Amino acid sequence: MTCSEIMTSNPVTVRDTQPVAAATALLRDNHFRSVPVVDDAGKMVGQFGIQALLALILPKAAVADDHLSNLRYLNDDLADLQRRLVEEHDQPVGKYAEEVGPVLHPDTAISQVVFHLTESRNNLPVVDKDSGKLIGMVSYWDIIGRILGDSK
Repeated sequence: MTCSEIMTSNPVTVRDTQPVAAATALLRDNHFRSVPVVDDAGKMVGQFGIQALLALILPKAAVADDHLSNLRYLNDDLADLQRRLVEEHDQPVGKYAEEVGPVLHPDTAISQVVFHLTESRNNLPVVDKDSGKLIGMVSYWDIIGRILGDSK
């Protein structure tokens, strides 16, 4: 079995030029952990997910220093978090797209897919080898569904 047999074809995407607000709405409305970000040609730029979204609402000092873990000095309330998100709403989501782990291809074997999902801990893109265009995504649920005998 290969990746092409288990992937979700034509996944929901967001263009890199679309605003953060559009990507945020996709995450919220569909309960996605992340959404693929593509350019105008349909090539994968990265993913915008919950982690990137949450990083947008933290104070810049908290995300700038990887060693900063004691944030007890922060007294932010919900309004502060909302204000920070609104400040970024109109920014292009491509600015915050995170690098994707391994890129899969339609002929990637299922055992490799499972390995890469375990390592990356995120949905993985399936890209056409020739064009570089995003043609699908593989999630944990795609694999688990097939293992449990769900048909697509």
